[in-house]
Amino acid sequence: MRVPTWWKDYQRLQFIDPRWLTIWIATYVSFIAMDIFFPGFWGSALLKYIGIFLCISYANQKYHNDYTLQLALLFTFLADTILVWTPYTVAGVYVFCFAQFMHLIRLTKLPHISLSIYAAALSFFFALVITQGLAPIYAIATVYGLELICNLIMSTKNYRANNKHFRTRCAFYGFIAFICCDICVGLRFLALDGILPQQLIATTSFLVWIFYYPSQVLIANSSTMEPSSRRRIAKSKRIS
Repeated sequence: MRVPTWWKDYQRLQFIDPRWLTIWIATYVSFIAMDIFFPGFWGSALLKYIGIFLCISYANQKYHNDYTLQLALLFTFLADTILVWTPYTVAGVYVFCFAQFMHLIRLTKLPHISLSIYAAALSFFFALVITQGLAPIYAIATVYGLELICNLIMSTKNYRANNKHFRTRCAFYGFIAFICCDICVGLRFLALDGILPQQLIATTSFLVWIFYYPSQVLIANSSTMEPSSRRRIAKSKRIS
């Protein structure tokens, strides 16, 4: 009898620290409840912000030597800091571009030196946009969107090559949720700009975090390296 895929995924969840699983679920349920019953409450934004920071803490603990994943999550946290607590939307999306590029590095195995080349190219592109009098938010959002699509394509490729591996599935589902989140962000921005009906603002604002927080939790579990605990066990066995 063939075992259903969802049951295999459930079994793989048993390898996740139950304390972290409890934290993720509690955080998710709590801010959703706040957004439904107390819309606009500052505690919801704070809880979401803490939840993203905890994803970095988890990756650092679980995949201590995966510096690329940790740096990608750190860029994400910095971008969220800008977007959640300041009005500098363009700067937030600019930092998000680096987060997506770090994910692209780890999904494609690009050399880390490519980050320096990318930083120079993105800075040149951004300066060119400013000097030409173009709308910087649409230009930088286009770069970000293309990177996100590339990461979805690469995570899909890795998933198809090894869909039995829990972490490739996490990357695949994580970037799908990321895409859904950013579609909502785009619709909300267009509604705020008056291009789309303003009735969409409340709905899209709510849906953004419905997709975004799970995407970060899933991506935090998508390292291509072995968990730190397993490496320590393997090392101790070799020594003994």
